Amino acid sequence: MMCDTSADLVLYNARVITMDQKRSEAELVAVKDGKILDVGKGNCLGLFKGTKARLIDCEGGTVVPGFNDAHCHPLSFAATLLHVDCSPASAKNIVEIKECIRRKAEQTPEGKWVRAAQYNEVCLEENRHPNRRELDEAAPFHPVILVHYSGCICVLNSLALRLVGITMDTPDPEGGHIGRDLETGELDGLVVGRNKLVESGLPPLDEEELAQGAKLAFLEYISHGITSLQDTGWTNGLSQWQILQRFKEQGKLPVRISMMLGSDALEEFRGAGLSTGSGDSRLRVGGVKIALDESTGCPHPPQDLLNDHALRAHQAGFQLALHVNDVYTLEAALASLEFVQKQTPRPEHRHRLEHCAVCPPGLMRRLKETGAIVVTQPPFIYCFGDIFLKDVPPAMISWIFPVGSFHKRGLKIAASSDSPVTPSNPLLGVYAAVTRKTGTGQTISPGEGIAPLEALRMYTYWPAYATFEENVKGSITPGKLADLVVLSGNPTQVNQEEIKEIKAMMTIIDGKVVWER
Repeated sequence: MMCDTSADLVLYNARVITMDQKRSEAELVAVKDGKILDVGKGNCLGLFKGTKARLIDCEGGTVVPGFNDAHCHPLSFAATLLHVDCSPASAKNIVEIKECIRRKAEQTPEGKWVRAAQYNEVCLEENRHPNRRELDEAAPFHPVILVHYSGCICVLNSLALRLVGITMDTPDPEGGHIGRDLETGELDGLVVGRNKLVESGLPPLDEEELAQGAKLAFLEYISHGITSLQDTGWTNGLSQWQILQRFKEQGKLPVRISMMLGSDALEEFRGAGLSTGSGDSRLRVGGVKIALDESTGCPHPPQDLLNDHALRAHQAGFQLALHVNDVYTLEAALASLEFVQKQTPRPEHRHRLEHCAVCPPGLMRRLKETGAIVVTQPPFIYCFGDIFLKDVPPAMISWIFPVGSFHKRGLKIAASSDSPVTPSNPLLGVYAAVTRKTGTGQTISPGEGIAPLEALRMYTYWPAYATFEENVKGSITPGKLADLVVLSGNPTQVNQEEIKEIKAMMTIIDGKVVWER
């Protein structure tokens, strides 16, 4: 280490896991002008004493590169944080959901929407969805929407159904359905899948409300050591980009964001002179999210339609991010990647498969040959693993988030939370990737587990690679951005069961401490 006493910040007495293969470990990190100045042994500390550098004694804590959530929905998360929390941690049954909504309604002017979210019927004592009558009892004078944790299902009360225009005669949307009593046909308030009536009838949050929620969401991310986010919303367009731009200009964007655009917004972005990589290190344009199953409501869209969307974005020079949630969509996505590369070869495309939740062994080789990056969600094992064990045939359970097989094949794997679907804490994802354990302690295909260091790499280096930014972040390397997190323990040395208990103690972005416990 060539110690430079002009550093602004020095972290010492630390176990530094650099993610840099040239120097994998260190004891000290020096920072200057928002970038890593150098890393080295603790005996260099004496050179900084008496200078203007801020010296931080990490007291043996572990320092890793700032975490990078490779697939999440920060604006949706922001909106959710303004909703009534009806998650399993807050409401274990429908009576408690009603009480949560009732309390909110009492504080809300009559006629104004009450928004609630994060319920999971599987976790409720009744093991079913709430219905409109129950929401009516909780808030008879307010339109109420209760959104499922997946974001793909909601329950409306009677007033809300009336306001969005859903009646007994309303046909089911393609790829979804409107809940009805089997005998009478009466609406029960459940709406499954994308529904344009709900989307158009529900007033959007205004920018001030969104900024309020974003402040809470960004704080949540930073408190877990997350310094970069990849917004992968398929509905993102120029308006979402402009909102984030204003947040940045107003100093309300403390984290770095790479924002994807939905495939329908491709021409809009091209017209504005924007493409993958446009922007700066704080806010940049990511790839084109192609989620035709979600956007059309058709679970299995035609291959020709998928190919058309993919080819237009590929030929325009954009990175592709294809939504893959089952074997059918995986095969369709692989076919599209093969098609676009045949039509217009591009060696360094770094196209992505988002989720890749199910992958049979027979498709691994084909997946490898496409050169695609797998962007997956290990915390789904912890949060929903018990459901997988219940519903997935034993012969196919090893196909679920097969991270170990991806790794053995030499695939590039970036990890994420898909927040607000699962908690944003990366250490929960590291724990799940290593142990393959569910929240109740059951194990799903333990052979698909990976080493803690590789799991950490999935939350640091590979997400940076997935956005073409591995030269500026993702490892603690001189010259890279000084985005760091100090952890209470070392995930590579503690007992595996302790990984999920490790906390972020301090988060540093641009060489500045932005949060500490």
